[in-house]
Amino acid sequence: MPCPWYKDGFCHSPALEAPSEDPVVNAICLGSEAVYKKCRLYREPGAPTQQVRQRSGRFGKPLMLIHPLNRQPSSQCEFFVVEVDESGSYLGACKVLGRYLTRYEVPLCEKYWQDCPYRKIGLIIESRQ
Repeated sequence: MPCPWYKDGFCHSPALEAPSEDPVVNAICLGSEAVYKKCRLYREPGAPTQQVRQRSGRFGKPLMLIHPLNRQPSSQCEFFVVEVDESGSYLGACKVLGRYLTRYEVPLCEKYWQDCPYRKIGLIIESRQ
């Protein structure tokens, strides 16, 4: 059985921002479970999809008085991104807003992500593309 993230020649891993054929290695993707689970992009289906990445600058410069978090945040929202700053602090960001979320906003994003108006806007935008 192939990797659950391999579909039509593309890797659909939640560790990627978008499906890509670049990381596909047939010997791994079409191999046994023991083989594809060793892939750096493999994530358990149903597990939290956030990956922590180095601060990209994509969301501007974080304000160290309102943005850094002491713990790694986790939200099921597909537009939620977790980055880590050079200081080791975690940062939560929203792709729809295009900015880092404040310490106050991150817990709201974690708990109420299904009802978030920004998520609804993001889903509408995605459906039109």
